[in-house]
Amino acid sequence: MKYSTKQPSQNHNVSHDKPLREFFALLLGAALLFGAFLLIAGFLVDRAALYIDPALEARLFSNRFFDSREAPTEREAALQSVLDGLAGCIDVGYPVRLRIVESDDLNAFAYPGGSIVVLSALADTLNTKNGLAFVLAHELAHFRNRDHLRGMGRSLVFLAASVAVTGANSGLSSLLTPALSLEGAQFSQHRESDADATALHALNCFAGDVRDATEFFELVRDEEQGADWSGLHYFSSHPQVQERIDALENLAEDYGYLLR
Repeated sequence: MKYSTKQPSQNHNVSHDKPLREFFALLLGAALLFGAFLLIAGFLVDRAALYIDPALEARLFSNRFFDSREAPTEREAALQSVLDGLAGCIDVGYPVRLRIVESDDLNAFAYPGGSIVVLSALADTLNTKNGLAFVLAHELAHFRNRDHLRGMGRSLVFLAASVAVTGANSGLSSLLTPALSLEGAQFSQHRESDADATALHALNCFAGDVRDATEFFELVRDEEQGADWSGLHYFSSHPQVQERIDALENLAEDYGYLLR
């Protein structure tokens, strides 16, 4: 009888488990739980922002920059008059103040508590009253929709989640935070589109028509011609300029607003 070697059918000293497969299963489960936490926390932040009393918000985020400044300039007073007129069409629950800050950038910003900063290049470049009024109405729409509070809340949730998972001083935390901001960027695109729609209705209420509502976007589009932004669209916090122009034109047509 010839002897031949063979492996034993059972060997308690040798593990038959697949640790790599188990590791990826645990990693996938943790990722799903983490994603579910972010979705639920983001939803709760959005809901909570809607219930913050506007008067409380104005007190909490009082902007000392506005309080300490000298009297508004003539140009600021003119824009403030337009802003006050628009406020009758968009009730945000507290007075909104405006300042012009010297800058070569074409932009305007809404800060919690009722502060709007218009950069001087934007104020100097837009040629029509409706063009400026639409930009101001857009910022008022962010106040009414509590977008600034929702954005701050979501940013804090993402930051806290990344620190909780990787640690405050972890190098992985610095890599995870930008990845988490991708969801925030897409969320911000929806906020911008909603603010555009609200601003269009407010402009028609204020001026009786929406002519030149797209002036700012057309200006930005002309400056960006020749540059390929398509690959960066997903990462941008704002929808593409031409998409916003098309959406406003379609909305004006749907509601019978005078655009041209």
